[in-house]
Amino acid sequence: MKKKLLFATIVLITLASVLYYIRLPDYLIFNSMSFSTGTTRDTELQIVVYHQYWGINGVLHNIETEHNQINGTPTTLKINLYHSKWSFHHGYEPFYTTTINYK
Repeated sequence: MKKKLLFATIVLITLASVLYYIRLPDYLIFNSMSFSTGTTRDTELQIVVYHQYWGINGVLHNIETEHNQINGTPTTLKINLYHSKWSFHHGYEPFYTTTINYK
């Protein structure tokens, strides 16, 4: 009886974990900094990527498009991608960084 209860508990925890992971967004913009000087505006984004490490160019394009639609097109857009907020808050380097210049 104890083995069946333990097995059922493990299955439920695994199922709940999988459902939680599936419901996460592809990415989350958790920090945005913008620096303006006269005619230029430089923006830096800190982003957690939950899914799609293999299609990073598509994710970058989606982030760029969303940012520019909401905030307008800056002079430069620097995008830093992290595996988690914990990585950022504990001083780890982003796993991917790109800078887009609009001139």
